[in-house]
Amino acid sequence: MAEFVVTSVATKLSQMVTQELILLHGVSDEVEWMERELRWIKCFLKDADAKGKRDERVKNWVNDVTELAYRAEAAIDSFLIQVRQCKGDPSWINRFKPKVWIARHHVGVEISKIKKRLNEIKAAKETYGIQNLGEGGDASNLISIRRRRHFSPHYSDDADIIGLVNDEKILLERLMNQQQHGSCVISIVGIGGLGKTTLAWKLYRSNAASNHFHKCIWLTVSQQNSLIDLLRKLLKQVAGMTVDLENKEENYLIDMINDSLRAQRILIVLDDIWQEDVCIRMQGIFQNVNNGSRVLITTRFVNVAKRADPRSTPYQLQLLNDDESMKLLLKKAFLYEDDDQANCCSSELLNIGRHLMRKCSGLPLALVVLGGFLSIRDKTPVEWRRVLETMDWEAQGISTCQEILALSYEDLPHHMKLCFLYFCAYPEDYEIYGIELIRKWVAEGFIPQEGTKTSEDIAEAILEELIQRSLIHVNKRKSNGSVKTCGVHDLLLDFARSMAKKDRFLTVCSDQNDQPISSALSHRVAVHISNYELTNEINTRHDGLRTLMAFPLVQFYLCDHKIVSSMFRFQFLRVLDFGRGGCLSRLPKEIKLMIHLRYLRLFGVHDSGRPSVPSSIGDLQLLETIDIVCAAHMPITLWKIKTLRHVLLLRCTPPQSLKLEDLHTLDSVTFGSHETINWSFPNLRKLKVLISKEHHGAMLTHLLRELGHLISLHINAEEGCHIEINTTKGFPFHNRLLSLTLHGPWPTGNTLSELPIYLTKLELRDSGLKEDPMPKLERLQYLVTLKFFGNVYLGETMLCSAGRFPRLETLFITGWFSDKVRSFGLTCVWNSLPNLEEWRVESGAMPKLTFLRLTACENLKMLPDLQHVMNLQILELFVMSQELMLRAEEQTGEDWYKIQHVSKRTLSLRGKSDIL
Repeated sequence: MAEFVVTSVATKLSQMVTQELILLHGVSDEVEWMERELRWIKCFLKDADAKGKRDERVKNWVNDVTELAYRAEAAIDSFLIQVRQCKGDPSWINRFKPKVWIARHHVGVEISKIKKRLNEIKAAKETYGIQNLGEGGDASNLISIRRRRHFSPHYSDDADIIGLVNDEKILLERLMNQQQHGSCVISIVGIGGLGKTTLAWKLYRSNAASNHFHKCIWLTVSQQNSLIDLLRKLLKQVAGMTVDLENKEENYLIDMINDSLRAQRILIVLDDIWQEDVCIRMQGIFQNVNNGSRVLITTRFVNVAKRADPRSTPYQLQLLNDDESMKLLLKKAFLYEDDDQANCCSSELLNIGRHLMRKCSGLPLALVVLGGFLSIRDKTPVEWRRVLETMDWEAQGISTCQEILALSYEDLPHHMKLCFLYFCAYPEDYEIYGIELIRKWVAEGFIPQEGTKTSEDIAEAILEELIQRSLIHVNKRKSNGSVKTCGVHDLLLDFARSMAKKDRFLTVCSDQNDQPISSALSHRVAVHISNYELTNEINTRHDGLRTLMAFPLVQFYLCDHKIVSSMFRFQFLRVLDFGRGGCLSRLPKEIKLMIHLRYLRLFGVHDSGRPSVPSSIGDLQLLETIDIVCAAHMPITLWKIKTLRHVLLLRCTPPQSLKLEDLHTLDSVTFGSHETINWSFPNLRKLKVLISKEHHGAMLTHLLRELGHLISLHINAEEGCHIEINTTKGFPFHNRLLSLTLHGPWPTGNTLSELPIYLTKLELRDSGLKEDPMPKLERLQYLVTLKFFGNVYLGETMLCSAGRFPRLETLFITGWFSDKVRSFGLTCVWNSLPNLEEWRVESGAMPKLTFLRLTACENLKMLPDLQHVMNLQILELFVMSQELMLRAEEQTGEDWYKIQHVSKRTLSLRGKSDIL
């Protein structure tokens, strides 16, 4: 990490000398001297980082260098921010302005102090006998070989199920044992990294479980202490409740869950339980349930499994044998090679592979990570032998896994190490959004420049490489193939946190470790909040703090204005993130002090009667991302920030004339308040537009014609408005757009215009189309996801032609709910295709469709010919006619033959508040 920080600062100093030479009059020599010294020190840091693992003196020396580099970076940024405000005049005039004189004086004083400290650090290298740094090659003895940067455009994120086939069969028999009518708990026990969650997930998603149980529910428990939160989540899934459960007591929740379990046969999976008392206190849930409901838990501890159900024998998961281990290792190592590549290995390569395999001691996680490490290398005996000889393989068991994790981690370039360590900020089993992670990496300055590529594109490639190396895993992907959500295995998370703590990269403060923010020495702090209010321990000054993130287990509120004001005095913060649940009454005026802030994310800012966001937010001249879901007011000064890249607000109205060259995301902008606009966003990628009654279609058309890099467009028309645009080839983004959402009616009598040909996702709502839209939509050869919400098409017949929709995987034809109705837990569905009587699906249409949901098509007389859609795995029918539901009944229905191949079917005459 030290090498990365020093390199970054040295580069800034070099740019500063080049670009601000006149403004640096009087201190330019000191700046050039510091830049040379840091580049000299950088030569020693790679070796010093490795030796610091074994030598405390070297470790302390590296920490001193890192702290000094951070200090120099702060001085540079502060100077540049102050002089940037004076750049309107010629440089020879600016140089005599009082603000520049003051800024130059301050940076000169600080550089003098840094220079003195730097000389002390250099002298300490000799005084304390720190010798031979940078000599004799790479002291870490890590392999240094050519990396192969080849990535397949399509990634396989399925869990590796090797060696678990027999385990799955045995556990399925226990889950569906017809002789055991009473509910029982079945436990899967084993050490971390053994594949407990993988096996449980396979059981949960199996066709046999889907057909046997009325409902299957998955909850990750981990080390959370709040049983009542777990019960709330469980009740919402078991009973489909959306009412407020915050004030309900534990016994009430248990009784409600118990009632639901008696009414239907349910499988509940509780993944990763750590504490006995969770099992003990939940036993009341299953009293007097005699319909075959089951609970499947995974845990590392036998005592927890026995407490869950003393009558049920825990299922002990075993390590993989040699054949299974070798199969898994080769599968990961040859992940993107030809199918037969692994079978064509030379005998010498396979022999080395067996030696590597045995070092993993049958632990699946170790094999997966090692395989990912090998996947980016040439498949030659020389390369693999280097890996075998690199590490100290004397340790066995779980410590061997740690050695393999260290091998993969140390092989990462410095910037990728920082990106990986960033995962340790998130709570265990947290759903991490890829786009959020990428924006934070960019704000932190982790992403190196590569030619003309954007920082976000480079960061996305880094995320994919971490996935290929099996250091993180994908949970969901978007229709265009990019990562939607991802996560990290518990053992990898523990490893990352140990490395982050050692390098003072990041500290996690939570109830579990009792670590107060005031004692954190790291440059980044993540707070895992389990209380409703942030505690007073945040009321402290931490001059070195660069990042403050809070991850609430419940929604929390910052009510104490003293706490809020103190928090916004962390002057060197780059990232401030209060996640999905953090609410402020208002942003304090002290926010203007956070001049280094690049990333600001809050759930909401509410303060009736006065502006909730002060105009001083315009002083944050380095801000790149502002993400505030709910804000009562956003001042016009926001748009003076020229570094803005991602603006995500409930709604905003930029000034009539605005140019932001770096803007990538604008969500959501309101049209209607200006008669004309002069907006220039040449690099905009994602745009969400709210159309009001005062909107003039020509304005939006004018804007869209200037957006050549747009990949995602969302247009939402308010009630009484029409979508008055087309998306023909005349638009520059026609061959780039991947996602299109159109909420609102098209002009009367109009039909869909020609759509961008590379769309992967299309969503329509209330379009009011009179002609069948399918003939035009089915020409979209790359479409993966298609969603209809409410009154999209008003005709009586619809046709999907043979051979069309070749890549479509997900199809929603559904109504939608009023937010007010949903909040009361009631059901009120608008028709999706209100007049549709016949839907024909010809043989060969939608060959890759896996998910189909039909809701509120109450005039549809029979199911389409889905028997030809052989990949269909999930079918959901809600609020359909009784006639159609009778035709779809198992075995006896006239349309049963059309859907009998579908593994998971959900059919309901009534609507449910959670089906959307």
